[in-house]
Amino acid sequence: MTKIIFFGFGKLGKECLDILVKNGYQIKGVLTHREEKLESVDTYSKKNKIDYFYGDLRKNLELKTKILGLLEKEKIDYLISVNYRYIIPEEIFFKVKVPINIHGSLLPKYRGRTPHVWSIINGEKQTGITSHLIEKTVDTGDIICQEIIEIKKTWTGNDLLEEMQSRYPALLLKSLEKIENGESLIKQDETEATYFGKRVPEMGYINFNMEYEDIYNFVRAQANPYPGAYYYLETGKKIVIDEIKRDNFVKIDIPIGKITKLESNYYVKCKDGIIKIIKYRYE
Repeated sequence: MTKIIFFGFGKLGKECLDILVKNGYQIKGVLTHREEKLESVDTYSKKNKIDYFYGDLRKNLELKTKILGLLEKEKIDYLISVNYRYIIPEEIFFKVKVPINIHGSLLPKYRGRTPHVWSIINGEKQTGITSHLIEKTVDTGDIICQEIIEIKKTWTGNDLLEEMQSRYPALLLKSLEKIENGESLIKQDETEATYFGKRVPEMGYINFNMEYEDIYNFVRAQANPYPGAYYYLETGKKIVIDEIKRDNFVKIDIPIGKITKLESNYYVKCKDGIIKIIKYRYE
């Protein structure tokens, strides 16, 4: 029976772990982050009597030694990483036959963190998901499988993430089948590589000196339930904006970047027109 050690988190990690179990793969251990929710990896592991561990293997030497011992004893076939937050040390993934990660972009483009949000901010029309081999440098290993996803004009970052997540389990099984059949992999083209870093809430400040289309993408990429794109009213109150639309009919003379209330609606001028703020929340 094929043996797997699984590194994963969240509902996405849980669903990928579940499909592995249902397809007869033997899960010899799980590394995750504490969550303890109905749709979480730790809850699923506990329910199904799978050994699971918390901790960063780069810092927790006791845990690292335990996992190395497990890998040595069990002769693990695959290390599978899905939505796992920590970098996995090379001493760990070198101990398995095939280490695999699934990433939310069409590698080598959009290596790094939150690629689905960055792709919408940048106005991409399509993105995708990629399974690839894990190696020392992040998101650079040989490509096993890729699947293209067309980004709908109205999708928020969360909408795109949910679409990606719905496709992860099938891509994972397809990747394992490809490896088991000895099919060739694809080297990443470094000339096509792009990298984007971690996003933090402070990066959501809106620059209304941009054109409407760029602002629209910036807002929807970060819309609720994400922290959101934000600005400030004249009073100094913070407003988090989740949805906007261009308004070609309202006649209002205001400077760029000044949010103005007109008949119970908020409007703001950008570089190439007037924006009506449809959904917002205060902080």
